[in-house]
Formats: sequence, structure tokens, C-alpha cells
Amino acid sequence: MNKAAVGAAAAGGLAGAVYLNKQLNQDPNRRPWDPRVDFQTHYDYIILGGGTAGCVLASRLTEDPNINVLILEAGSTDDIPGSMTPMIYSQIWRTESDWNLTTVPQTHALGRVMDQPRGKLLGGCSSINAMMYHRGPASDYDEWGSLGNQGWSYEECLRYFKKAEGFNDPNLPVGHPKGPLTNRVRYPQYEEFEPEFHGTDGPWQITYHHLFGSIPNFIKASMAEGVPFNKDFNGASTLGVNRVQTFIQRNAVRSSAARAYLGRDRLFDGGKQRADRGRVRIVYGAHIVRVLVQRRFGAKVAVGAEFLDSNQELHTVMAVKEVLLCAGAFGSPHILMASGIGPQPHPTIPHIHTLPGVGKGLADHLGVPINFSAKSSCHLLASHGRFYQIPKALYDYKVNGVGFLSSQGAESALFARLEDVAPEFVAREKVNGTWQDRSSGPKSPHFEIIFVPGYIRHHGKDLAPDNGHYFTLIGLLLNPISSGTVAISDIKDGKIETLIDPNYFEEEFDTRVMAEMMRFMRKIGKRLSQDPEVGAVECYPGTSKVPNHDEQKMQEYVKKESSCYYHPTSTCHMGPSSDPLAVVDERLNLYGIDRLRVVDASIMPKIPAAHTCAAVIMLAEKAADMIKEDWKDSTVVVKQPMSKL
Repeated sequence: MNKAAVGAAAAGGLAGAVYLNKQLNQDPNRRPWDPRVDFQTHYDYIILGGGTAGCVLASRLTEDPNINVLILEAGSTDDIPGSMTPMIYSQIWRTESDWNLTTVPQTHALGRVMDQPRGKLLGGCSSINAMMYHRGPASDYDEWGSLGNQGWSYEECLRYFKKAEGFNDPNLPVGHPKGPLTNRVRYPQYEEFEPEFHGTDGPWQITYHHLFGSIPNFIKASMAEGVPFNKDFNGASTLGVNRVQTFIQRNAVRSSAARAYLGRDRLFDGGKQRADRGRVRIVYGAHIVRVLVQRRFGAKVAVGAEFLDSNQELHTVMAVKEVLLCAGAFGSPHILMASGIGPQPHPTIPHIHTLPGVGKGLADHLGVPINFSAKSSCHLLASHGRFYQIPKALYDYKVNGVGFLSSQGAESALFARLEDVAPEFVAREKVNGTWQDRSSGPKSPHFEIIFVPGYIRHHGKDLAPDNGHYFTLIGLLLNPISSGTVAISDIKDGKIETLIDPNYFEEEFDTRVMAEMMRFMRKIGKRLSQDPEVGAVECYPGTSKVPNHDEQKMQEYVKKESSCYYHPTSTCHMGPSSDPLAVVDERLNLYGIDRLRVVDASIMPKIPAAHTCAAVIMLAEKAADMIKEDWKDSTVVVKQPMSKL
């Protein structure tokens, strides 16, 4: 039975419980806009996008009981089985909870049109991704600071990583107030951590849960190839191999940003709105049309937004203090350009403000897979994939919080630098004068290899050829040289399309690095082929079809089989006023328009060598504090508009 069938069966078994839970937890502040009851049109803050950053901002800003916040979210709740249950998150892709975005044809990747899964539900991508908690190397954030962004060094960011984090010490016993709420099996040798780098009181739960029996085999094979064991990827160094920390709650349910920051226990007390908190109104089905900008006393000021409700009726809402744009690396530049804010005038949209950097600098992590078959003795997803095993899996998960449904699949990874594992490649590139190193320093990895205990290609579109035992090694390019753009189309039938061009492989160096990364993945595969428990055999592409010595075929395979790995950044990047392409300043204020900030992955001045969800949570925490500081002791007077733009 394949993973899709497992997911469908599990989702069906969980749907009834989720429905009952939703019926018991109806919240009048979370529903589509209804003109019959939604009379309030002025809010202190309007958040455009209820994704990862938007949830953090709404929660932190309403710690002041006098504040009211409006979130405009195009999707709906993340209280659905595919989001709540770790193993079946991929069932959300290509559904109504996914934006279903694609790239334009990629000139340097054989003309391919490539999927770009993005969460269209409360919590955004934190509600659909693989739940890997990884901050990346300290030097990456120090580099942000060195680019002219005061306050963004690692030391300054660490405070907010820790503030967000509710790290669960794996040594705590069941019954401890912060101990596990499941009967999970502990693996002490893979659960060490460095306490000084972790916070324990934050809302975002970071835990260890399931571990496939094949993971230790992968770790040992990687170490045999010279990759050191790293007891804590989020500690002093990110280089090495181990299992990953995950943002899964202590009860084995995904700890999305929505659940962590806007959960009922955080906003309500005994079913009633907490008196010590402000109000958060979440509008589902709200498609943002544009930011409203007016001219006041010579300055351009963001005053509100227009959106279409779930019935396609247009509404206007006004921000007393600020408009906060949190629509992500694709959505934020789209909304700015649709509002007339961008590099140049749009043929069908009134132009109100020129910012050359909007939509520029798009970066993402490309990943290339190699699929292996294994012995039936190797503990993989297929070990649980028979139909008759599903009832037990559901019982284990719902009653005890254990079993493969509590796994997020990608349980282990390694992070390495090329000079440590492929010194000949580095030496050759340097001799040829073609070596390029975009990493931030000697402790920043060039690539990552993820061990997946199943068969995966093209976001799950290409299924395993049979019901055999398979695993996949996925290599991610963490410091791409190539970069792309986000633009918008002309208005067609009242709609504007997002035109995503990551420009993958424009720089041939990226292609060569990924080919070399494949060679290292095959070295690990060879180690696993010699493991009597695993007995790995490469089944796709196969060394006969794509041999290591044939550079042309290796590069063709990379261009044919690579997919994005869900970390787009930098399309509204942060920088000093001297940077001609900077869109926001160090406090995330949009250059040239007052009371408009961008708070999401688009502001990253450079993509970190990390899984970006942790960084987005961090920067949203920091942004919330900056917003509070900027409005401290301020008396806001809502002035009549001086003129429209």
C-alpha cells in the first residue's frame, strides 16, 4: 500500500474526531466576513496574511488588552487531519489548502514548470510543511547584520529564537508538567541538546517523537563517510548528522504557528475571551486586492486594505496604526505590485510608489532525490503500509500518540561543507577559477541530505513502482548562486496571476555542486548497501543510466529531477537606504510609505542555510517587539485623508 493510500485511510479515521472538536470550539472571531454582523471596519493593526508570521504578530500584539487586530486570510482553519497529523501532511498539497502555485517555464531546467507548494490556511506553510526545526548557522545571521541591518546579528536573533521556543527536554518523564503527553520510545543517544541555546517557555513546542529504525543506519553510514555526529543542530554548530528536532506538540499534533500562537488556550479562558488580551478577528476566505495608500501632509501613508470576501464582494478596512504585510515571499511582492508599489509602472494598475527591489532576489533551496530499495528487514514507511495495519496505527496515534502517524517522515539529516566531503571537487573548481562560495563562513553548510523512509519524487507525484521497501536521499543546495524574480500578470478576468521565476540553474556552478552532492549521496547509499539490515540498491536513476563519471548525464538528471524544497525568501529584502534594491529598513518599514511593514521570509537579506520556518517565527517575534516599541506612549489621532493616491 502506498503512502497516498495510507494517508487517505488515516485522514478518514481522524476526520470524525476533528469535526467534533471543531463543533465544540466554534469561535465567532474566526469565520468569513459577514456584512450582516461585521460592522467594525477600523482596527489598530491589519495583518495581510494569516500565515506563519501573521499568527505570531497577531498573538504578540494583542498581549495588550487594548489592541484589536484584523487578520485577512485567504484560506481557512488548519484544524484538519492533513495538518494536525504529522505523517500525512503531504495530503494537503494540491488541495484547496494549497495555493497551487507553479513557476514560469525554467529556461535553465529543461523548460520545466515546477510546483511551488504554499500553505493557504491559517498558519500558512507552518501548517503544511515537514515540521523540521532548524535555525541554521550563527554566521548566516551575523551576515544579515554585516549587510547593514543593525540589530540582526545572531546574538540579537537568538533572544527571539528562544522566546518563541517551548523546547521539551526529552529527559523529562511522563507526568511532569512539561513532560511528554505520549508513550513515545526514547532514544537518548540521539536526543542530546545544548540547553543554553534553547528556550522552554515559548508557545512553539519543539519535541522529539517517532524514530524509524532505519535512521540509526543512515547516521552510521554518514559518519563512516566523514560526517561528524552533531548532538544539537540548533546549538553551537549546525554541521554534522543526527535526527532532527521537530515542531510537534507534546501530544503528537503539529505545532503550527496557528496552533501555537492563536490556540484557544492562549486566547480564551473557560470558553470566554481572556480579559488580559486584545481581540483578534480572523477573516477566512479573504483575498487581498490592494493596500490603500493616501497622502497626508506630504507623506505617503498606508491606511488600510481592500479585500474580496468569500462571496467575491469587495470590502474596505482601515488601520488606525499600521498595515502589516505577511503574505510570504510570493504573496507580499504580489500585493505590493497589485497596489501600485513596485519597480516600474504596471500597464493596468495605477502606479503610486517606485521601489526597484520589489520582487527581486528570489532564492530557494533546490533538492534532488535518489531512490533506493531496501530489504524488508529495514524499518521504513512500507513496514506499516498494509491496509490491515491501519486500524492499529490509528489506535496507536489517537490513544497513545505513538506510531508512524506521529512521524513527520523526514526524521534525520546531515549538513556538510564541500571541502570536508568533496575536497577534490573544491580543488578542481579553484584551479579552474570557477569556485564560488556564498556560504557565510566555515561553519555554514553548503548542502543538506535528508533521509526519507519512503519513495518520493516531484512532491509525491511520482509514486513507487510497487509496494516494496524504499527510502530516498534528498540533497538540498543551501547556498544557491542563481536568483530569480516574482512579478504579476496583467489583469485577466478580474484576476492577477503571480509570475514566479526562480531562474534555477542560471549559474552552472549550482548544477555542478548538485551533481557533486549526488556523488556523495551515492557514497552513503553504498555504505547502506553493505549494511546487512538495509541492503540498499539504487533504483532511480541507477548508476548504469546516470553514471558518476558522466558529468553531462549527472547534470541533466539534476535539472530534470530537482524540485523546490519550500524555502523561498528575499523578494522584499531588508537593507540600508544605501542599498538600491532594499525594500524595507532594519525595522521592516517599507521605504517611502509610512505605517506599512513587511514581516515574512521575503525580507531576509539572504537565504539562510536552514529550514526557514524557524527563522520566520524568530523575525516575527522580533518585529512584534519593534512595533510595540515604536508605538509606545504614542497617541494616535485618526486624521481625515488629505488626498488619495
